[in-house]
Amino acid sequence: MTGGPELHGFPPPETVPDLRWLGPDYVSVLVYDLTRGLLRQDPRTSVMGVRCEGAPRLAPSVDPAGVIRAHDACFPLQVYVQDGAGRLWCLRGRWTYWGRDLGTSAASITHAWRLLSAEGG
Repeated sequence: MTGGPELHGFPPPETVPDLRWLGPDYVSVLVYDLTRGLLRQDPRTSVMGVRCEGAPRLAPSVDPAGVIRAHDACFPLQVYVQDGAGRLWCLRGRWTYWGRDLGTSAASITHAWRLLSAEGG
């Protein structure tokens, strides 16, 4: 992500093969989705950095044939932003993806942000 926010603490994609369902570069996908969500709240927000505070919590579910068809991935994050008024914030929370019907034509991936704390302003 040239010119994007500073990224720290994310395990390299090749070390977490269980995240391949998010694409070849899960970090770029996550930061893009997170940034889009923040911009919907304040179109002048600038994401300056994202730090993954620990290993993502992964929860795969297999079908009766032993194939993973559902997968949850929860990331503990610190997100450093500048809001539209120029105030700096450190947001702490959990970013979660839910993959369902993976490997089928009905596959879907949804996501959500759960804010735990906001410091700054």
